[in-house]
Amino acid sequence: MPDHFFICYSRQDGEKFALDLANKLAGFPPAVKVWLDQLDERPDGDWDEQLDDAIKTCKGLLYVMTTDSVQPKSVCKNEWVRALQYKKTIIPLLFTKGVLLPFSLSSREYIDFYSDAEKALFRLRDFLTEMDTPKGRIRSLNHRIADAERDLSRAKEPMEQTRIKEEIADLKKEIAQLQELIDNPGKVQERVEQSIQQGLEQVRLPEKPMSAPVPGKFINRPPLTPPTWFQDRIDETASIAAFLKDEALRIMTIVGRGGVGKTAMVCRLLRSVQSGQLPDDGGPLTVDGIVYLSDSSAFDRVTYPDIFSGLCKLLSDETRTQLEAVYKDPKTTTQTAIESLLAAFPQGRTVLLLDNFEDELDVETGEIKNTELKEALKAILEAPPHGLKILITTRVAPTDFAFVHPELQRRRDLDTGLESPYAEDVLRKMDNDGKIGLRDAQAALLKQAQERTGGYPRALEHLFGILSADRSTSLKEILENTKEILPEKVTAVLVGEAFSRLDATAQMVMQALAVFRYPVPPVAVDYLLKPYVPGINSAGVLSRLVNMQFVRRDAGRFYLHQIDRDYALSRIPKGKAEDRSAASPVFSCFALQDDAAEWFKLARKPREDWKTLEDMAPQLSEFELRCEGEDYDTAANLLLEIDFDYLMRWGHFRLATELHERLQGKINDKELAQYSAGNLGNAYYRMGKFETAIAFYEQSIRLADERADPPSKRYSLNGLGVCYDEMGQAQKALDIYEEALQIYRDAGDQKGEAIVLVNSGIIFANVGRIHDAIKKFEEAVDIDREIKYRDGEAYDLVNLGQRYADLGEYKQALKHYDDAMQCAKEADNPFMQAIIQTSIGAVKMEQGFAEEAVPTFKETIKIFDEISVLQGQNEARMNLAIAYLLAEKFTEAIAMCNAALQNEYRLNTPKVNIVFGIATLRSGNGEAAAKAFATASQKAEEFIEQSPQLYEFHYAKSLALCGLVLCGKEKDILLAKKSFEAAKNLCAEKGVVRRWQLLYDALAKADGKGLLTETRNLLSIKN
Repeated sequence: MPDHFFICYSRQDGEKFALDLANKLAGFPPAVKVWLDQLDERPDGDWDEQLDDAIKTCKGLLYVMTTDSVQPKSVCKNEWVRALQYKKTIIPLLFTKGVLLPFSLSSREYIDFYSDAEKALFRLRDFLTEMDTPKGRIRSLNHRIADAERDLSRAKEPMEQTRIKEEIADLKKEIAQLQELIDNPGKVQERVEQSIQQGLEQVRLPEKPMSAPVPGKFINRPPLTPPTWFQDRIDETASIAAFLKDEALRIMTIVGRGGVGKTAMVCRLLRSVQSGQLPDDGGPLTVDGIVYLSDSSAFDRVTYPDIFSGLCKLLSDETRTQLEAVYKDPKTTTQTAIESLLAAFPQGRTVLLLDNFEDELDVETGEIKNTELKEALKAILEAPPHGLKILITTRVAPTDFAFVHPELQRRRDLDTGLESPYAEDVLRKMDNDGKIGLRDAQAALLKQAQERTGGYPRALEHLFGILSADRSTSLKEILENTKEILPEKVTAVLVGEAFSRLDATAQMVMQALAVFRYPVPPVAVDYLLKPYVPGINSAGVLSRLVNMQFVRRDAGRFYLHQIDRDYALSRIPKGKAEDRSAASPVFSCFALQDDAAEWFKLARKPREDWKTLEDMAPQLSEFELRCEGEDYDTAANLLLEIDFDYLMRWGHFRLATELHERLQGKINDKELAQYSAGNLGNAYYRMGKFETAIAFYEQSIRLADERADPPSKRYSLNGLGVCYDEMGQAQKALDIYEEALQIYRDAGDQKGEAIVLVNSGIIFANVGRIHDAIKKFEEAVDIDREIKYRDGEAYDLVNLGQRYADLGEYKQALKHYDDAMQCAKEADNPFMQAIIQTSIGAVKMEQGFAEEAVPTFKETIKIFDEISVLQGQNEARMNLAIAYLLAEKFTEAIAMCNAALQNEYRLNTPKVNIVFGIATLRSGNGEAAAKAFATASQKAEEFIEQSPQLYEFHYAKSLALCGLVLCGKEKDILLAKKSFEAAKNLCAEKGVVRRWQLLYDALAKADGKGLLTETRNLLSIKN
């Protein structure tokens, strides 16, 4: 919003008055800010540019009327004419007696400083103060109507007359709205609020799925609907078509300055391809699917999660479920996830558009800022052959993957605009009714426009926009004013000229869109501008701006081209952080970003509808605006609300870490900083990055100590213990748990106390101290029963049952499982019920009833698949594979092992490979068995090196080595014996030995030479 007044005067006879006026206005309470050349001109800048910019950005022009200033050839005339073009209010100030207003300004009433300067000064102050009120705005609009009516009386061409009449009608309509605001302000404001509330209700509704225009699958809306006047780009389009046809190529990057038409060209081609044909008579071309992603989009942006989910939408439900499980596994690397995804696109042609990619890049280096996105694109290039093809449009060339398999990539630079006559045709077609004068302009003049703009499409659109916004300006005049500007610079100049010729409300509407960044409905603009434009109804303004090529529209939402967004933002003062809570609204970036963030906060769906990342679009947009507005504490509060229970729960661990990392070192509130660091630790722990997790847990603990709040560090202590447990430092983990346990008890946090007890019990169980583990679980059961926490009680009981199963006391184990199931049902916890069923099935197998366990595991697979819990999906399939193996259904066992490996959970990888090896060996495929046993042995050894006290991996290694003995590596029998001995030294409980004995006996049936006879004695069960 402009904040200064330009003083237009003649130095010959008005200099002293102008200086005196500037000083007096500055001394008013409140001060009136003015721009006066003698006070504000910068000696290091171009004079004409400074003068023009001061008029462009002023609130109004104070025209000092003296003998010289009203002369037709006075420089003052250039200034007030320019102000009229920029739709500025002109306030004439009479200083010299007897001078008359220029004819073009005759509808305006001057303020008489000649007769009574002091009285005039106060009248001027009141006039300036009133300008932003409805009454003041009506006065300015009436002046514009008078100017238009004068022009109408002199207009000769019917088209020009029609255009002026339409302008007058629009101005009168705006006056009527302002008059209503004066007459009934409460009713108008109530209508605005009702409109905003209705709009909020609409945006909270689920997005309507886009129907495919032709048979096929096309995910998300294209970022741009190609204009009907699209011209040329035949060679460039052909090069993209050649890329799509070439099965060997994977990524094509289209690089060009803003406004050159990259997105329009690509979207035009893809729209044609959706119908099975290339444009420009390029022949047939079919695709299996297209996924559109753009950083100008409100929802489907250029991110790794959106790439993964967008491509998954093209697949069958079964395949999508499997891939989602891979994605949600926090320990799955981006490369592994992408390779699994690409395996679903082995051939054919699937197109992924990544539009506005420059937003993902560091402008200085061209490097991709997001690690996940960088790794994903690199993995796509390095993967085995597949059917995915990526198109990237960007203003900045990415450097990260330029040298990764360059033979699989192509780059097309759009260095030039449209040639003649295509540029001229664009101008004619934009002015399809001839009102602007381009349709029927002389060919030579349009050719000059092509040369001056370089044919850049956005520059051509802005030429049209300037002429649409200002009928007093001719194409010839614009070309004359830009003749010294290089074509590659002219777009930026025309952007500013076009913007400045809009009225103040239209400018603010564009600035509101610039602040929002992503496409928003009109009511969002109304919400943002209602403190500054009472009675705002932006829908009509937005439609007008769309018709004038200033704004783009997509499915009822409006947004700006990036060039226009940059300029509109540059015209908003940055302001101060205090503007967010100022008593009177301040039109600054800080204030607007805060209000825009509040809009997205209000636009959230009800919490019960938060089910996918798409449902989090308002929260993520709010987060971005909070960060842009440097309100990191509010951003942290928001993130802590959605990270653990939603983003991480859905598997978006990398996204959660990226967002939290952006806040580190910027949060002022130490409590928020503590919890942000703690949740970063949680995310990195789930991703298997234990050392990084430890660093953030320790940072969180330090902040708690600085705050002298020991109870608050208990959560991070618990996480720290889990990390050290995972790293094989069991004793250190137990020591940390003891510290945490005491803090939980001191804080009276019984729920947390039970969790720590269970974690300690799990460590004892993993290292073979089964009876110590049972004590911990029993303590946890007592606590959770006391506080009636049924979920916790169920988890305690299932762990307790598993420990009795380790002891071989199956009756006691099953009793605990029954009690656990009752708790899980009371808590309506299907996840826990599936865990219990899996444990019951395992007991059935160990008791010798493998076939009876099969239906149990099949049922748990369904449950885990429905809730997408990777560990459960893997363990249920692994146990079903074991059941099939023990029932000697080898084909089914092999299939289920493959399914388990597709849902890989690293702790179970050795055992799954052992089961696969036994089944394939028993089926006569020694080669596949040997490979599986070798993998099992290697993976088990990796765990042993990390955590030598974990007995399960010693058993796994020994059995894998026995398998290798039967596959020809007979010398491994000695290593197998040593591993069995090591395992039993760590834990030789009856149930533990029994479950490995079952697998050993299944393997031994393939031992035709008796090679494993000796080792069988090592697996004897103690009494």
